[in-house]
Amino acid sequence: MGKVKQAIVDVQEEVMDIVMSRTHYNTNIERMETITLPEVQTILFKKYWHKNNNGFFLDEKVVSNAYNKAVYEKENEEEYDDDRYRDADIIIKED
Repeated sequence: MGKVKQAIVDVQEEVMDIVMSRTHYNTNIERMETITLPEVQTILFKKYWHKNNNGFFLDEKVVSNAYNKAVYEKENEEEYDDDRYRDADIIIKED
């Protein structure tokens, strides 16, 4: 696996850990809520901003994609299929 691909996988794993481990109870709507993307970005920023080699942990697009994937897997209890959604993106853009 190339260095870039491995760096992106590292971000995905870190974001997945954060999303799976941090859920809070919203008393206004009386249900559990998943951590938000800005909260995940803040956690990653605080952890990696001072490191010279922070990889893609501060890259907004990579973190956003990793977050969406993690939330999908948490809410649907199934693995996210990159190919299925990449194909859907292509179809939507062609229309």
